[in-house]
Amino acid sequence: MLICESYLLITLDESKGKKYLRAGIAKDECFAGAWIMDLILRRKASIEGKKLSVIDTNSTGDKYLDEVLSILNDSKMTHKTRYWIRILSSQHKITVYDLILKRLESQGVLKFEKESFLKIFKRWGYFFLQPEVKQSLVEQIRNVIINNLDPDINLLCLLSLLKISRLIKVYIPKEYRKVAKYRINELIRFGKYDPKHLEMIVSIRKAIKDALSGGAPYIP
Repeated sequence: MLICESYLLITLDESKGKKYLRAGIAKDECFAGAWIMDLILRRKASIEGKKLSVIDTNSTGDKYLDEVLSILNDSKMTHKTRYWIRILSSQHKITVYDLILKRLESQGVLKFEKESFLKIFKRWGYFFLQPEVKQSLVEQIRNVIINNLDPDINLLCLLSLLKISRLIKVYIPKEYRKVAKYRINELIRFGKYDPKHLEMIVSIRKAIKDALSGGAPYIP
């Protein structure tokens, strides 16, 4: 499962068919970061210093990932990662969000449709067709924090995004929340992973924070 897919599932409250209120904190920026992580782990993009570059324009084998790759590749300039976080979460916000929904729907995991709210407003309703997919994901998250199991790199990326968005509070009991913060930081700093992958997580995490604190991105 892609990191962006996992992140989307975690932002949704399956019992109510809508997003968690906490998902509003850095939600779009974290979605953007998740897409970039997925491309970097497939060696399609790379971060050097503060700048994000496309290093392989060949197909990823996934039409949804390819669409995001083409957005990055269409730029005639190399930009900072922060720039792309802001562009993907603002100018391409609907596109990248819809791509994740369509990918999950195509796999039969999730169904989404517009529904009436107070007979006036329209909102998206989310229906889990395979609730066990999210249940398994939540169990893995709790095993890392509570049972001290080591995550694979995709799950570590997800945990870093949950920490930024504060969604970790939705899934981790109160008595383990300080442990969760410490555990995630320790895994990123000292975990036995490819150093380049850990550097990627740190870079994207910083880029998200910088994007949140800055103004509108410059569009050349």
